[in-house]
Amino acid sequence: MSISLDELRRLLSSDEPDYRAIASAAGPEAAEHLRVLARDDNVMLASKAVYAASLLPDGTAHQVVDDAAVSDEPLLRIASASALTNLPEDARNRVAERLIDVGDVAVEKLVIRALGPSLTPGLERSLSRLAESSDSETIRDLSRSRLSDR
Repeated sequence: MSISLDELRRLLSSDEPDYRAIASAAGPEAAEHLRVLARDDNVMLASKAVYAASLLPDGTAHQVVDDAAVSDEPLLRIASASALTNLPEDARNRVAERLIDVGDVAVEKLVIRALGPSLTPGLERSLSRLAESSDSETIRDLSRSRLSDR
């Protein structure tokens, strides 16, 4: 089944979209539609598009999550961090490396909790730095705990 851009916009505009149903009904054009919606001026719609993209098996959809990680819009960075657990580990680590040093405790907490068993050297360095010098006790503790789980 194929979902048009307008239909996807309508589905994501609901208060509580059924992300899994949207992802399973999406056709091959969904990644591009979600990329367009992730750049929408309506930040709530854009953040929902980022999360929906994380559920698609298509690697190009993961780029939507990656792009949101470097957005100037805090809600898009939070959406990107929330979507990490849905990504395969290589994509998750790539996006996590972009997010872990943004200086936003909410984002850092989501990233640390989403990390898989294999950490890149960059993520290990960032976790070590956060474990030692984060202003947030929660982030210091989460970082230490994640590093000790290796």
